[in-house]
Amino acid sequence: MSGPAVLAVDIGSSSVRASLYTSRLRSIRSHQLGYRWRDYQDGRIELEPRQLERVVMRAIDEVLEGRRPSSVDAVAVAAFWHSLLGADAAGRPTTPLMPWSDLRADAVSGRMRRNLDEKRIHARTGCRLHASYWPARLQWFRSHEPRIFGRTTRWMGFGEWLQRRWLGASGVSSSQASATGLMRQQTNDWDAEILRVCGIEPDRLSPIVDMSGSTGPLAASLIRRWPALRRAQWLPVLGDGAVNNVGAGCTSLERAAIMIGTSGAVRLLWEPPPGQRIRIPFGLWRYGLDARRIVVGGALSNGGNVRDWILRTFRTSSSVEAAALGMEADSHGLTVLPFLGGTRSPDYLPHARGAVAGLSFSTTPAHVLRAMLEGIGYRFALVIGELERVANFSELVASGGGLERSTGWTQILADILGRPITLSGERELTSRGAAALALERLGVLNITRMQPPRAAVLHPDTRRHLVYRRAMRRQSQFLRAGT
Repeated sequence: MSGPAVLAVDIGSSSVRASLYTSRLRSIRSHQLGYRWRDYQDGRIELEPRQLERVVMRAIDEVLEGRRPSSVDAVAVAAFWHSLLGADAAGRPTTPLMPWSDLRADAVSGRMRRNLDEKRIHARTGCRLHASYWPARLQWFRSHEPRIFGRTTRWMGFGEWLQRRWLGASGVSSSQASATGLMRQQTNDWDAEILRVCGIEPDRLSPIVDMSGSTGPLAASLIRRWPALRRAQWLPVLGDGAVNNVGAGCTSLERAAIMIGTSGAVRLLWEPPPGQRIRIPFGLWRYGLDARRIVVGGALSNGGNVRDWILRTFRTSSSVEAAALGMEADSHGLTVLPFLGGTRSPDYLPHARGAVAGLSFSTTPAHVLRAMLEGIGYRFALVIGELERVANFSELVASGGGLERSTGWTQILADILGRPITLSGERELTSRGAAALALERLGVLNITRMQPPRAAVLHPDTRRHLVYRRAMRRQSQFLRAGT
């Protein structure tokens, strides 16, 4: 293999994938491992961080097996946004690892919204006061677990914790920091006002570093385990959503990425001119890829997880999903709120939960599944309406396991949105984006020139779009009646 080789590691919220890429951005080896969180009735979702570390290490083991020493030139790791754990002075965890979907701080976030000026905080940090972000979670630990809060010397995300253990680096990338709800987006530093509200000093957080920052050498024990990485450059751990946009070729205001994996998101990524003040609609968030390039979008807490829950709960087969996708638009007689995991963009309703109206003896699991898929699509339409206030993008590129498994669901989305959707010709866009950023670090590639790996374009049906517009209004009425 001529030219540099790079290792991309994608730490998602349900699986880990390690992949080797050539300098031409071609994957030559990949290995994926799944893992599961512990769910509790009170909204807690947890995992022992060392358990996830072992999954990451095994994935890397598999993909590097047989590679000669020093044969990998750079490593880029993308990890899911919003994770949180506490650690003591020696780096030992004082708390379990929590993902974005942990809702233990739901009531705390509600109190914060009542007592603070959420719009001012959103304007500075790019984040709402929601249980997925760190301010509410830190307040929860401060009030519910004061002993743990007191002996925690450093709060961090999983990628940052892993980086500290493997590379001895204490910094957090601006990409990961930007999605905590504690960082001032305009200046890329910690927000003193919100830190005072949380009751912590800046030294209980890691210093924020840019993507070009040095991470330190790989630990000797890991060099012995992975001799192929002996001389590899490591990028600071980045946020997976921003990296997914890179892999999708959506790195300018011309193209947005729509993703349905466990959850869902729509994102724009671009580099604004220096000093330009970016105003973000209240229904959207603003994070970063690095100190220069920003990501604006909205996230749904419900995506492929809803589909999987229905298939698992109703013990259905693939024929039921085929029947659901083969139905006429809004032909099931149901109106649903698909909020099984709560809700985020665009309205961040603190107590929203799933609901189904219109059930009858003729309702089948296929009807419920179809209604839920459409209901998620209506929420995407609201987010995209907000995103169009930021930029009039011309192309929407689809990715994620939920859409990759189901062209039918993508067609439903195209019909609801009334605009074409480009299907990606690559399945693992986050890995692809991480590899592209590693190659950019090596001076081989410029991500702004990347194009989407296009496979096909699904065009909307005008008649179905009109049907869905009426159904979307019905969902909005149902939601208002319940709130």
